[in-house]
Amino acid sequence: MITEILDDCGYEPERFSITWVSSAEPDKFVKAVTEMTARVRKLGPVNTDAQAA
Repeated sequence: MITEILDDCGYEPERFSITWVSSAEPDKFVKAVTEMTARVRKLGPVNTDAQAA
């Protein structure tokens, strides 16, 4: 549902992710943040022209 709303607003659904991480899983947290950061960097800046349409 959230990805559909993001898409309707002109954002790539790939900019959203939920990862369940316990406070006892620091390695899993680091991996989730690293992967999301790489994904957003690959997508580049948000295209504000698409949002205005």
